[in-house]
Amino acid sequence: MRKLLSVVAVIGASSLAACLPASAQFGLPGLGSALPIPGFGGGGGGFSGAATAMGTNLKTALYNQGMGLALVQEAMGDKKKADLFRSQASAIQSVKSPSKDQMVKMQKTIEDNPINLSGLAKVQDAAGQKKIAQAQGHMDVVILYDGLALASALMLLKERPGPADITSAPAILETAQLALTALPTQTSNAKKFNDAVEAYMKQNNVQKLSSSQKAALAKKTDPGAGGKTTQF
Repeated sequence: MRKLLSVVAVIGASSLAACLPASAQFGLPGLGSALPIPGFGGGGGGFSGAATAMGTNLKTALYNQGMGLALVQEAMGDKKKADLFRSQASAIQSVKSPSKDQMVKMQKTIEDNPINLSGLAKVQDAAGQKKIAQAQGHMDVVILYDGLALASALMLLKERPGPADITSAPAILETAQLALTALPTQTSNAKKFNDAVEAYMKQNNVQKLSSSQKAALAKKTDPGAGGKTTQF
């Protein structure tokens, strides 16, 4: 257990430094800034509290990622791939905290089913453009919650598992390790995807979702989303 904690701590420090903005604020244009970090910096709750925070943040990031990709695939006419992403998003939404296997499965699905972003230009119908706008809102949530998940995973390393956590701690720490190693790359890819979608929306005068609409997306997997930011 100590060896795993040490390895994750080293990986986590470099991962968080690479992924988070220099201002140490968690926020995006249109999403607000200076967000309080659940389970990080006064969140409390010990190991169990930090594990719950990490689970909620990972769940929100992965669910919205799956939904965002599904909507773009739908808009571009690929129902088979859209259904695949939707089914995985639904599976993640149904659990309290995503497992390491679910995280790996989602990332493999993304790698095996890349979206040809050049095909966005072909989406010109109103229904398709609405789905693109919804997808962009989901991706904003993904990028935000990737950062929150990293922060809460690091907080987990500061807490010693109590007697009630001994059985679940190894699996939780494995998930934290995967989060710390995988999320920086995921965030980078999400930002590139988001940039392409935003460029399409600008070229086609597609309006972005409002702050309240983005907050509503986050609340589908994180009931406390509204209390984590001054504006969304």
